[in-house]
Amino acid sequence: MSKALSLIAEKPSYSRGPDGKTPFGVVTYQSTIAGLQAETATKTDLARSMGRGAQAARDYMSAEGCRGQIGLVKKQEGVFRRSEEDSRQADERAKLSKAYKIEKARFEAEWAERFVEVNAMCVEKEEILKEVHEVARADCEKEIEKKIVRWQPTSTLLQLEDTEKKLARLNEFKQAAEVAARAHKQRTLELSVYERQKQAAGSRPRAALAELQGTEMRNLMQKCHAMRVAVRREKEQAFEVFTQKYRNLEADLGHSHAIEVPMGMLRAEIGAVQSQKSRSTQSSTFRGTLKFESLAGTKFDVAGVSTLDPIPDSETARAAVTSVTEQSKAARRAMVDVLK
Repeated sequence: MSKALSLIAEKPSYSRGPDGKTPFGVVTYQSTIAGLQAETATKTDLARSMGRGAQAARDYMSAEGCRGQIGLVKKQEGVFRRSEEDSRQADERAKLSKAYKIEKARFEAEWAERFVEVNAMCVEKEEILKEVHEVARADCEKEIEKKIVRWQPTSTLLQLEDTEKKLARLNEFKQAAEVAARAHKQRTLELSVYERQKQAAGSRPRAALAELQGTEMRNLMQKCHAMRVAVRREKEQAFEVFTQKYRNLEADLGHSHAIEVPMGMLRAEIGAVQSQKSRSTQSSTFRGTLKFESLAGTKFDVAGVSTLDPIPDSETARAAVTSVTEQSKAARRAMVDVLK
């Protein structure tokens, strides 16, 4: 065999079987073909023997029939290879979709946590600013109290109260009542004037403080809104990168699947020879499996001791072994039925 043909034979077009090159079941077809070829050669050698006459003709016909069966088995093998490859490619696409869902869920959870952190930070800043504003209002009221002079009665009110006391001592109760009413009215009037002056004196500092605090709160709300918008835009950009990554993976997977069987049935894909024939080899045709296993774990991952299932008893283990044996026998019977 030439070097070129040996390289073509070593290309793993359908990395499925124990040899890393052919799907499970192809070996059966190949052994059948080998048996038919051996039988054809035997019949041909018998027919070439001298002096056999009609027996030689029957041997030639048998050889012709065996040769025709070889072509039929090769066609069946090609159909089987193609169906297995189509199934594998569909499985790769399904695994890539599963990997997308897993990674998208992790992506959404990560950014949801980021949004929660930003919202908590904004709420904390608002609460701190409210407390600062409350302290500033209390300080402003204290400063206003310091600047405002306490209320003092006028001379008119003092004269009325003094006259009321003198009339009471002289037992002029009727006139004392009239003076007391006038004094009460005068006191009420003076107190209202004092309260108006007090409010007027404190209104300007309160208004200035309220305007300042309102500006600070609006600025803080704008900053918080800007933080939320920035996080949302970062998420949109990250999601675009994320989706583009999977679009690239899908394109790579589709391209590798398209060139995997260029001649339709049997021939290998164009590519370099794999030095180690393994499903875990980094290859475009296994993008779905590689991505899914990188996210969900592989069959070689060791589970935590706390998550391991309890050791089954002997009856359960025997039943499991019997079930696997029956499934294997059923698969072999189905393979034999296909060859008939």
